[in-house]
Amino acid sequence: MKKIFIGIDFAKEKFDVAIIEACGLKEFGNRQYGTFPNDKKGYRQFIKWVNTNCGSALEDEWLFCGEDTGSCSIGLSQWLYGKGLDIWIENAYSIKHSSGIQRIKTDKADASMIAEYAWRHQDKAKLFEPMSESLMQLREVFLYRHKLVQQRVAMEVRKKDKETVSIAKATAFICRKSKHLMAEIDKAIKECDEMIDRIISDNPELAENYRIITSIKGVARQNGACLLIYTNNFKRFDMDARKIACYYGVAPFGKESGSSVHSPAHTSHFANKLIKSLLSQAAQIARIFNPEIKEYYERLIKRGKKHSVAINNVKNKLLRIIVALVKKQSTYDPEAYKLYSNRLNKQFSHA
Repeated sequence: MKKIFIGIDFAKEKFDVAIIEACGLKEFGNRQYGTFPNDKKGYRQFIKWVNTNCGSALEDEWLFCGEDTGSCSIGLSQWLYGKGLDIWIENAYSIKHSSGIQRIKTDKADASMIAEYAWRHQDKAKLFEPMSESLMQLREVFLYRHKLVQQRVAMEVRKKDKETVSIAKATAFICRKSKHLMAEIDKAIKECDEMIDRIISDNPELAENYRIITSIKGVARQNGACLLIYTNNFKRFDMDARKIACYYGVAPFGKESGSSVHSPAHTSHFANKLIKSLLSQAAQIARIFNPEIKEYYERLIKRGKKHSVAINNVKNKLLRIIVALVKKQSTYDPEAYKLYSNRLNKQFSHA
């Protein structure tokens, strides 16, 4: 049972902290507040301050908690983990919508709200575990590549827009420069792909799971790297395909309440749009070139499912197949599917 709850409100240059001392449902003493620079010097000052304000409580009785803010929270999280301290990095939406009505919006109030969330929900805490060095590198290159792709798309749209304009000199200049910049971006994207392959191949654990994932026709480099990164090489989500589908935003949920609310199951917009779009691309390719997925998609369409619903089912099926293969540590075998399909057809023909 934890006794000291330290809420951290991260920002780029600093982080605000609140300390709550409590046991069970009872809070003791006054809440303590502090602000520290978001760098290693600030981390050391922070720990000294926590020690000063935690009385006789042991380090095992401390629980640090903060919102997942990406690069702003990763430094302190890794530093505390390295010190053997328990830190819980939670989704900001979960914290905000479990804390009631907030009339004040300040860094101090936010830190206090996070500390209170840690206190009230400590039984649900999932302690932070950092990515390996290889996965951290893979994540940075993967996200940088995504930014390059966005820039190229924007450049292509701009170029096409100007091609319709009749101002000859300006249009020619813009088109010429756009082509040059797009060529440079294409070169950088290719180098990112080579770097991604190199990082994965240099790590045996990543390389094996990547080989399994990409053995499925329709799932290629970007989806393979994406799955490795956002599942922490399948150490996150307890190898549960349903949890991964929820994180990807492809698990459907319905709503029912009383006699008036009966909403059919649909996916939530609370999802990482990048990884959801990548999985959508894989599903579209798989339904064309992967016989098992193609048959599954066509069967859904014949049953009256809309294209969008069938594609979402395909995304879920791909995730289930991937998780099952990673669990067994075996690659995708299309022949196994054919044998299973033929066996089912024979059963139905004799029935």
